[in-house]
Amino acid sequence: MEDAFTAAIGLNRGEINWRNLCWPDVPAQALYGECTHAEVTLLFNTRTRDLDEPADDHTVLVHVRSITVDGRQRTEPQAQWLAGRMGLTVLGPGQL
Repeated sequence: MEDAFTAAIGLNRGEINWRNLCWPDVPAQALYGECTHAEVTLLFNTRTRDLDEPADDHTVLVHVRSITVDGRQRTEPQAQWLAGRMGLTVLGPGQL
């Protein structure tokens, strides 16, 4: 499906969004299953979900719950874990 969408969209901007996912429990990392904040968005030729920042490549957004300590956002441990499972790292700051 993604290949067909990529071919159809060409140089235009667009997105595919997968919802109703559930991130698994990872007891060794003190991560607990999460279904409320669990989505993946594939952005084509843009960097934002508003489709307002053009790009020459694609961006993957992983939607997770962030942890706030003393009123400050600390980390998105689920995103770090998911990236690590694929041998990757989180590249940018969280987006609202």
